[in-house]
Amino acid sequence: MSEVLEEFVPQPLGAERHELHIRQSPEAVWNALNTFSPGDLPVVRLLMGIRSLPAAESAANGSSSMIATMLDRGWFELATVPQRYVVLGSISQFWRLRPGDFRRTCPAEQFRDHDEPGFAKSASVFELIPIGGGTLLRTETRITAGSATARRKMLSYWRFIRPFSGLIRRVMLRAVARKAAAA
Repeated sequence: MSEVLEEFVPQPLGAERHELHIRQSPEAVWNALNTFSPGDLPVVRLLMGIRSLPAAESAANGSSSMIATMLDRGWFELATVPQRYVVLGSISQFWRLRPGDFRRTCPAEQFRDHDEPGFAKSASVFELIPIGGGTLLRTETRITAGSATARRKMLSYWRFIRPFSGLIRRVMLRAVARKAAAA
């Protein structure tokens, strides 16, 4: 589990992690991560578009990076150390048909303790770890909720969405690797 995420979601209800060894420098991988567009990949565009059509339009035309697309959809930055990691957080009722209508934000230092009844939190990290001959690019997502009702709803949603979220992450890791290699 990511030490970086411990600061924001120390006891998750659910988590998923994916990683890929990329034979490029952290600088090349960081640049690829920050310029890769979900619009570059039809499967990612389709799955992300299901949840948010206006944001899907900007992703579809390739005008936004993956991170910018997440920020456009209500995620907010919790922490960044260039060429090491970026952590994004989201507070919402993710299980709703239009979760964007129920988004909340808070300062990064309050995210860990934010516990609004009926809401859940998600934190995702994109972490770069220098290893022999390249960079390990790791992504991890953790979810949590405070109230019993929100926990029950979030866990049901998580069980449904997790395979699709994992597919997006794996496809994204491979695309970032290709983009870093092509630079």
